[in-house]
Amino acid sequence: MLKQCFRSSLLVAGAMLLMAATPDKGRTLEFKREPIVVTSARMKADKLGEQVTFSGEVTLKKEAMTLNSDSVTVFYDAGTKAISKIEALGNVIVRKEGRVALANRALYYSKEEKIVLTGDARIIENDNQLGGERITLFIRDDRSIIEGGNVLFYQDKNIKPEKKRGR
Repeated sequence: MLKQCFRSSLLVAGAMLLMAATPDKGRTLEFKREPIVVTSARMKADKLGEQVTFSGEVTLKKEAMTLNSDSVTVFYDAGTKAISKIEALGNVIVRKEGRVALANRALYYSKEEKIVLTGDARIIENDNQLGGERITLFIRDDRSIIEGGNVLFYQDKNIKPEKKRGR
């Protein structure tokens, strides 16, 4: 009887170890990254595959984000061959979930999953506009930082102003 109990506990312990070693499907999906798809009129590879430049009506798609620009250069890490950063130049338009960001230049940092917009940078959402010298969009956190900027909010016309009380 003692042997049977010992074998059963070994089986249970082994099953628990296997379950712990097996990756959780929910966690795997959370970290799964979609590929970056680039379409353009032309493509040029430099430095033995460390840099690829796309030009002519460039469209870059990554998950729920779309970037349009005159030219896009993709920089690869020499050691890992992974994308380190992407630079977009000229008429940059970034669209994500109803927001539009415009700039003359955008730098996407792959590791941090952030985009830094410069050169007449602004974000438009509905009728509201945020502009600045430099706008940093954090893709993963869905937040942004605007440096040296100005804000233009439109107030709902149906809101009645507070009445001033007389003296």
